[in-house]
Amino acid sequence: MAAAPDDLCTVAELKSWLPNQGNNDDVTLQSLITNASLQVLQYIDRPHILSSVLGPLTENYDGNDSDRLLPRNFPIISVSSVSIDGVSIQASATSTTAGYLWDGRRILLRGFRFCRGVQNVQLSYSAGFPSVPLDLKQAAIEAFALTYRQRVRIGEKSNSMSGQVNVSFDMGDVPPRSMAIFSQYRRLAL
Repeated sequence: MAAAPDDLCTVAELKSWLPNQGNNDDVTLQSLITNASLQVLQYIDRPHILSSVLGPLTENYDGNDSDRLLPRNFPIISVSSVSIDGVSIQASATSTTAGYLWDGRRILLRGFRFCRGVQNVQLSYSAGFPSVPLDLKQAAIEAFALTYRQRVRIGEKSNSMSGQVNVSFDMGDVPPRSMAIFSQYRRLAL
């Protein structure tokens, strides 16, 4: 299996986190990375996070009678057009003149509102990360490494050897530290 464009880490990065990892399981590791990356992206409600995969975006939104809008994808890199009910809104030259402004997460209007309506707002923009953010990559590596290590003891909660050694394992699906990082990248709506 080849690496997917949305993989949150590489086989080499995951192998560097796993102790004593040879090349025998590269196909298994790549499959794990691709499938688990898709699961993380589903959890954060973002089909893609890389600008190279997203490409230029044109999306329609319901007007919310507010002066701000959270686009589906972020961080916002650039905004090429905003229109409301077919009327084009110009970019604001300053933070106090009428028009639209944007930051990494939202589109803001000065002197206008996103009039209430159904699919009456059209936004053309570019968004996404240039590469997987380091904290997200590390959280993925830790979660994927745990999943890989647990595959040999699926369902095992404890193991006793000759009554002398008792081993028990945390069977949580995702480490809490990884889950906290994943949650920071979730798409939210107003």
